[in-house]
Amino acid sequence: MKKLGTPLKIAAAVMAAALALATAASGAAASGGEVTYEATLTNTTGNYLTPPNFAAHTKDASLFQVNRPASPGVQAVAENGGVPVLAAEIAGAVDAAGIGDSGIGGDAPIPPGGSVTFEFTTSADRLSIVSMLICTNDGFAGLDSKALPKGHAAKQYRLQGYDAGTEINTERRADLVPAPFCQLGSGLGTGESNPALAENSVVRRHQGIQGVGDLEDKFDWSGPVAELTVTRK
Repeated sequence: MKKLGTPLKIAAAVMAAALALATAASGAAASGGEVTYEATLTNTTGNYLTPPNFAAHTKDASLFQVNRPASPGVQAVAENGGVPVLAAEIAGAVDAAGIGDSGIGGDAPIPPGGSVTFEFTTSADRLSIVSMLICTNDGFAGLDSKALPKGHAAKQYRLQGYDAGTEINTERRADLVPAPFCQLGSGLGTGESNPALAENSVVRRHQGIQGVGDLEDKFDWSGPVAELTVTRK
């Protein structure tokens, strides 16, 4: 995996893993014509975010669910910033199945207070987002199946911080991705999952930085971790 210190280059999807979908529908996209939306995601923490993986989809699909295990793609993002891995997973489960449209918003980490704006076109009526809280073991900002705007007035959403439940929260730089803004020149970090730290739990709300390791509390947060504004064009 490439270090997050440089802009992430989003490669063509090379793997398709099964995404956890609760799909009772036939797989047809939501009725009605396609609509283009503009979305702006703003980081409201002292942490950093990966470019957001997003999917516009029918109400029967989800990228993650609280109290359920994270999919392999969500784990890849939450632990290692594996944005292309999740992109391939979503494309295989959403786009290929004809139940929505997915993509990646931007190609570089979003710093504290920073934002990214992207557009997408879809006939689906729900939106989900996953973006790694980079200076964590397996934290991510998440939006789970929220209704897209029906009118032209902007609609705002708050993304909460979630724990993927896949890695123990050691808060040690040696166990985090080798992003320079997390490591502060320490030369530590890894871009691979460590089986010795496997938690084998479920997605839940993140408790923030607890001070149990050597990660500074400046990366902590309280409340929502990002704000999203979506406008129908």
